[in-house]
Amino acid sequence: MEQDTKIRSTIETARKNRAPLIVIILVLIVVGGYAGYRIGSAMSPKVSGVEARNERVTTVDAVFEQVQAQGTLVCASQSYDLYSKVESSNRDLLNLFDVPFTKNKYWMRYVGTIQAGVNLKTAKFTSQNKDKKSGMPKSVVVDLDAPKIISNTPDMDKTEIVDQENNILNPIDPDSVVDLQKHCIEQSNKDALNGGLIDQAKTFAKQNLQTMLRGAMGSDVKVTINWRS
Repeated sequence: MEQDTKIRSTIETARKNRAPLIVIILVLIVVGGYAGYRIGSAMSPKVSGVEARNERVTTVDAVFEQVQAQGTLVCASQSYDLYSKVESSNRDLLNLFDVPFTKNKYWMRYVGTIQAGVNLKTAKFTSQNKDKKSGMPKSVVVDLDAPKIISNTPDMDKTEIVDQENNILNPIDPDSVVDLQKHCIEQSNKDALNGGLIDQAKTFAKQNLQTMLRGAMGSDVKVTINWRS
């Protein structure tokens, strides 16, 4: 019975002290929160409205500068596989006719890849409808030079002379091979332009710029591209 009495006495004491204990805990929470607020205020210097606006402008300009720093943006590529023939014969002294039995010919397979892109260094960015809170524009207009072919790289592992008929009286001239390579490059460039490579580059350039700008300024920013002639 004595042990039971002690337990009841302990419970009654706890009940009597519960209210003061709760008050003490609340006071500590309030004091701690206030102290944290004062420390945070001391560590974060106040920024004037003008300074805040300047910081936002700097941030937007930094985004544009980073995009320009990308330099050349590859936007589209196209592979080609061309076959071209060269045939020649020695001519007579007066250049009136082909000398018999001096004919030679060969076929060349020319394989490569063409890339088209835009020059971001010359891009001009115009911010429109800036958000008052974030300072970020709701829309951006980008003036860009039109895409152009920036590389035409042959695949030398596949480029080869596939068929030839040499002639000891008229050996194949190495210069004719060089001329044929130049012809293949010109022809592949022409085919790529006629095949819509530039239009494809414009489409992907816009998509790439949208991805870059929206990643820095928010997914809702509207991006408009104006192509210079």
